[in-house]
Amino acid sequence: MLEKILVCLDGSSAAERILSYITDEAIHLHSKVILFRVISPPETIIPVNLPGSPGIPVSTEGAIRRTINEESEADTYLKSIAEPMRAKGLDVEYVVLPGLAGEAIINYAQGNDCKLIAISTHGHGGLRRLALGSTADFVVHHAPLPVLTVRT
Repeated sequence: MLEKILVCLDGSSAAERILSYITDEAIHLHSKVILFRVISPPETIIPVNLPGSPGIPVSTEGAIRRTINEESEADTYLKSIAEPMRAKGLDVEYVVLPGLAGEAIINYAQGNDCKLIAISTHGHGGLRRLALGSTADFVVHHAPLPVLTVRT
């Protein structure tokens, strides 16, 4: 039924609130849990002096170093989340990928036969949500598979 559950984490305690919901269900359903974190891509956007232009992505040594550091920190973080889950008998792996969060989540879930995406939402509404955007909102509206959201 839910053989693989993709759990999206961003390092915040709000995002980790999804874990209490997933852990018990994954044990009960014998699901594999994939802890997933998206980090910044290894590039910097250089502005172009043309109105309306989005800029040009350029990989610099600084951007590459930043991504390597983020990847190492994310790996350590996810490992610290995975170990107690494994101690409870869960089959857990973790993945860190660079990219745009919403797209990376959906692409990974589709490409790896995940049956459910689990993600926390901060519950922003109105203008704040419009201005800030929402990864959870993007995933809910674009994922071709079920999404479990927990409002924090």
